[in-house]
Amino acid sequence: MADMEFAKCFCTADSPVARFFTLWPIDSGSVQRCFSRGSFVWVFMPSVISVCWLTLTPHSVCCADESTDLRRKSQMLFTTEILPILREHCFECHSHEYGEANGQLMLDSLAGMRTGGTRGSAVLPRRPKQSLLVRALEYNDGELQMPPGGKLSDAEIESFRRWIAAGAHVPEKWQGESQAVHAVDQESRKAQLARSHWAYQAPRAWVRRENTHASSAIDQILLSKLDEHRLGYSPRAERATLIRRLSYDLRGLPPSFEELRNFVSDPRPDKLAVTALVDQWLASPRFGERWARYWMDVARYADNKGYVFEEDREYPEAYRYRDWLVAAFNSDMPYDQFIELQIAADLHQPLQADNLPALGFVTLGRRFLNNKLDIIDDRLDVVTRGTMGMTLACARCHDHKYDPIGQDDYYALFGVFLNTEEPGGEPWPHRLSEREQLVPSHVLIRGSPANRGKEVPRRFVNFLAPEANNFPRNNSGRLELAERITDCQNPLTARVIANRVWMHLIGTSLVETPSDFGTRCGEPEQLELLDHLAIKLMDQGWSLKELIRNIVLSDCYAQQSLEHEQGQRIDPANRLYWRMNRRRLDFEALRDTLLVVTGQLDGQMGGKSQPILAANEAPRRTVYSYIDRQNLPSIFRTFDMASPDTHSPRRAETTVPQQGLFLLNSDFVAEISLQLAHRLRPDMDIPSARRAAIEQLFTQVLSREPSQEELDLFATFVKDHQATAATTVPETWICGYAAYDENNQTIGSFQRLPVRTERAWQGGKQLPDDEIGWCFLSAEGGHPGDAQHAAVRRWIAPAQGRIQIRGKLTHSAAEGDGVRGSVMVAGRAIGSWRAATATTETQMDQIEVQAGDCVDFVTDCVSNPSHDSFEWPVTITLFPLSKSAADTGDQSVAADSRRQQAKFRSVPEFPSQPRKTLDAWAQAVQILLASNELIFID
Repeated sequence: MADMEFAKCFCTADSPVARFFTLWPIDSGSVQRCFSRGSFVWVFMPSVISVCWLTLTPHSVCCADESTDLRRKSQMLFTTEILPILREHCFECHSHEYGEANGQLMLDSLAGMRTGGTRGSAVLPRRPKQSLLVRALEYNDGELQMPPGGKLSDAEIESFRRWIAAGAHVPEKWQGESQAVHAVDQESRKAQLARSHWAYQAPRAWVRRENTHASSAIDQILLSKLDEHRLGYSPRAERATLIRRLSYDLRGLPPSFEELRNFVSDPRPDKLAVTALVDQWLASPRFGERWARYWMDVARYADNKGYVFEEDREYPEAYRYRDWLVAAFNSDMPYDQFIELQIAADLHQPLQADNLPALGFVTLGRRFLNNKLDIIDDRLDVVTRGTMGMTLACARCHDHKYDPIGQDDYYALFGVFLNTEEPGGEPWPHRLSEREQLVPSHVLIRGSPANRGKEVPRRFVNFLAPEANNFPRNNSGRLELAERITDCQNPLTARVIANRVWMHLIGTSLVETPSDFGTRCGEPEQLELLDHLAIKLMDQGWSLKELIRNIVLSDCYAQQSLEHEQGQRIDPANRLYWRMNRRRLDFEALRDTLLVVTGQLDGQMGGKSQPILAANEAPRRTVYSYIDRQNLPSIFRTFDMASPDTHSPRRAETTVPQQGLFLLNSDFVAEISLQLAHRLRPDMDIPSARRAAIEQLFTQVLSREPSQEELDLFATFVKDHQATAATTVPETWICGYAAYDENNQTIGSFQRLPVRTERAWQGGKQLPDDEIGWCFLSAEGGHPGDAQHAAVRRWIAPAQGRIQIRGKLTHSAAEGDGVRGSVMVAGRAIGSWRAATATTETQMDQIEVQAGDCVDFVTDCVSNPSHDSFEWPVTITLFPLSKSAADTGDQSVAADSRRQQAKFRSVPEFPSQPRKTLDAWAQAVQILLASNELIFID
């Protein structure tokens, strides 16, 4: 009886045991299992056990009902709150549907959650605080924060806590398979992709068609496809169109009037005449300049590093890589050798110092604030996307989402560049060498250097060479990598470059994603043609010139670009190539053309990069322009030039108003229009002279004679606007020099600085100048000459009013006696400051000026010009007075005019050459320079 009473104190409805089961709901089966394992047997005496069974049996039924209800609620919570969050934020990186298991974790099944990934189980039922999934959502762990796009709301995170605390139940269909099984399935799927995807198979040889009259394999392949769709080629283009097309594709320059006339009148059949012209221009040194620029897009070429804090931003002698490219294309270097040298020229035997600049392909990328991991990632990206169309960089943080590329593959090749150094020095500052003490490469889990995984040997991408050995253990493997890329057994390399060449010549690529031949890239419409071009390239010794020759001599290339109704209806995108694609000149060809047709182009080849926007820099070809990675001039972006920040598969092709406005309003076009107009200027009073000048203008700019209608239109335009004379555009800032009188605080006669370089106005091309010494002015500051040649920055007031001056005069050198800065208005000094190894504020208010008054910022050397470099950026705020305020003294009107204040800043408004308006004849020149006939190839 005592035993019964003892048992009741544990088993009544409000007993501690009952309360325990209420707080921890488990079904009756669980209670039985609990007792069968002896959990309570060790507590109660045998006589009590039977009583407990009798007492708890009704309660166990109650617990079972309650547990079933809680399970249903937990499942409902998963369906209504948890699953939508997982779908929106998690499944893209952790699900079977997307084929993705970052960190080997799957979240689309309960089995996957409980199995977990590399960190272990993600969900521990009834233990939310210990569950890695909750920890990741809470963002309290710097190494474990999910989703990466941003923290979920507090309410969403609380839903996960409640769901896990309630047992983390899911409907039956979400129980799922184990992650281990799925991992096997994933590997099987990727292995299948490697075996079946078109780009991963060896190119197939073209099979000649019967009963075809096409002379080339290219035409036979294309015409057979067109025939299936009841289409054919468009008529052959006229010779005048064809020579223009060939000239731009092979030289990047327009044909001259003489070249066009000779070609059009050549009595030989088209095939012979075209072949002779193609061979001539393939041998031209201009060929290398044109095709080197195409490859510079692939290689993300720039002359500086981008943002790198306070270190030198410049890449010394980066131009040597560009010049090496020009020479390589001109010599028709075999493409396999071309690639190998750009990856491992320093390891290529026999070593040739002339080829070391080729390593700029690897070294001339962004510096990412000198983050080594990002630098290596950039190099892997340019090598794999640029040469093989493989997006290897997508596997940096996890296995590739779509392609059979694992993190192991990424870090195997990562180890190659991890064991590569940049020694610098002669004969080429941007070169590579092997690391003396080789270091192993480890998988970095989620790309984090603080979370190293297993070590991986250096080797090639596994699915492309599953039977290949690892790279040698005693070197980086860089040469072996280059050889694997160019191996004829590699199905990607030849296809990728053949596709790029076709794209540049025909206007569209056979593969729509030129730098991604992965599994998301569908089989191209013209795969047979692509394979033929790839095999032809390899069979002809990897000669790019021969590949180009085969394409431009095809009938496909020679078609007209005109559209017709049937072709537009059946194949509006022209994927079957029933006509030639009409193309606009790219930026390089456009600028070079403007220089050629106006007689301005400097044909010098090679050498240091030149800024192309400075007014009187040498008018070199645009391929030799200075490319500033961090501050790419807006004109480059306007005309769709490739970004130098990263590898560029192909350029965008836009038509925006800014392009037309550049041709109508830019100083560059205005200046070359004025110069050509000056050379061709006729006697406007003699009609025959006007007409002769117009004819010469057409032949020089458009390489053809004008029609009678065009002659009449231009003659009438010039005659009717003959009274429009050229005038100089008013200037606001002028850079000059003058003698400074210290005693009277005045300056002598103001003289312009005569020469504008890339950064400054100065006395001559070189400093010191023979006449005015070290005197120069840049946007930020400058340097004075002696007392007879003080540096003077002049501002001319555009209106009457009052001005406010703000600036800082800085002299940084530790040597010398510093500089003196003076402000003079209308020749009288109104303020003066000294700066010696210091910075001095230069502020003035309420200075009255009349329209046209000169405000001079004079910097003199004090006693001698030694170590007198200075900075003096200034801002002038003008509060103009309206005419009525000036005449009447009405202060309310004056106050209103002050609200129309204007600011003038010396740095962004640093002056270029004085500008002139265009008279009627110069405007006629500009009309042709801005015409569609000049801007479009066809």
